[in-house]
Amino acid sequence: MEEDYTMSYDFEIVCLANSRKHSGRCIAGKITNGENRGVWIRPVGTSASREITERDRGYDDGTSAQHLDLIEITFTAPQPPSFQRENHIIDDNIYWEKTGAVTKADLAGLVDAPASLWENGHSSYSGTNDRVPENLLVAPRQTLFLIEPGNVSIKVSAEGAAFGDAKRSVRATFTYNRQIYSLKVTDPAVEQHYKGLGNGVYNATDINYFTVSLGETWDGHAYKLIAAVF
Repeated sequence: MEEDYTMSYDFEIVCLANSRKHSGRCIAGKITNGENRGVWIRPVGTSASREITERDRGYDDGTSAQHLDLIEITFTAPQPPSFQRENHIIDDNIYWEKTGAVTKADLAGLVDAPASLWENGHSSYSGTNDRVPENLLVAPRQTLFLIEPGNVSIKVSAEGAAFGDAKRSVRATFTYNRQIYSLKVTDPAVEQHYKGLGNGVYNATDINYFTVSLGETWDGHAYKLIAAVF
């Protein structure tokens, strides 16, 4: 999207991510109509950390944005340039409006087909191909994909136990285009479900799609995250 926006503008999106971010959420989806139909957009908040608050994602009836909702959102401007080209700042004085919903069956028509999930060969202590060095992120790029993963397993463990961090995390290992990835899951409902099962590794044959996101940089890297599980 190269438009020079000079006033507020609306997009309707299908919500394909509703994940944890700081004390709020990271929402993202694809535009459903107009010349930008099918383009990813990531609504960002007005605070310095840019997360979407519970108030931000609320509807006028007291409910809030969920996966697969069709949502009309008013924006004020694209976020100042960063490598995440999808970011647009919301007008936090206007309620989001739910205009409908799609089903999981509709996701087949929204799938992306990137050759890879960004640059590979860079892994964290517990992950595989799960991060990109900050020095490679020199230009805006697509940082969201809806993909069909293969051979999915889910691991629940305290990854940082050796470093004094006993908190548990949820990580998915899978294949995509013959490449192995092991990425943290930040979909709150999925995290809660698997943490409730206890530590261990679980086959996940019922998972059909992931929304994967290249997050903001931290300590020299941007991490690849599973922002939604379908």
